[in-house]
Amino acid sequence: MGKGFRLAVGTIAWGFLRSVEDFRRVARFLAEVGVEGVGIEYRLLPRELRRRPEALARILGEAGLENIGSYSNLKEPSIEWGVGSGAKIYWVVSRERDCAKADMVLEEYVLRARSSGITVALHNHLRTCYDDLEDLSRILAKTRDLALCLDTAHAIAANIDLEEVLKLYRDRIALVHLKDLRARVSKSSVRFKRDFVNVGEGIIDFKSFLRMLDLYGYRGYLMLEIEALGSMDPYSAVRLGVERVRKVLEDL
Repeated sequence: MGKGFRLAVGTIAWGFLRSVEDFRRVARFLAEVGVEGVGIEYRLLPRELRRRPEALARILGEAGLENIGSYSNLKEPSIEWGVGSGAKIYWVVSRERDCAKADMVLEEYVLRARSSGITVALHNHLRTCYDDLEDLSRILAKTRDLALCLDTAHAIAANIDLEEVLKLYRDRIALVHLKDLRARVSKSSVRFKRDFVNVGEGIIDFKSFLRMLDLYGYRGYLMLEIEALGSMDPYSAVRLGVERVRKVLEDL
């Protein structure tokens, strides 16, 4: 992967996976398209894989894929599940509306995860206590072991200056989620299943962004994340998205 980046895909594109065989089929497909890692949506996994993380780790290992991490709502999955599944990162989203309480819960969670080897990375997320740069700066200043999962669509929708984030927190970014924003609308009007589209289908200049990432020394995973599939099936949408990201990287 050009510029030292590694490419992963989030399983959210497939929605709820009903069986272990469904997950295995997704893993084989991702290996076929040549990505290196998978980002897991724990809540959308089949029950058996939520109960048996080692089975998930085995499937990914057989496909030659790395478990780059999982979404966490700070309640599930457990930290122990992450260790058993081989997750490197938990990108966390807090739904707590009391921001002082949200900060406290997040700080406690980071402390609990510290000895596990899993990096806790706060996801900038619309309509939460951490959707703009001021909010992110507050908690990152308070919690030194907290990393950042930078999501392009959530950031642009919240009018966050991506370069300013990189200037301030380039050493704290553990993961980058790549998805496009269909159009610039008010934060309250954004609908994820409509507006968070595949790379190349919205308003974000990914060539400029990836050039900035390279300039500021990021060398972690780029995780393609597609929530608004439109009329496409997830396999076709992911293949197209991966091709587009590769093309942007080739042109840098």
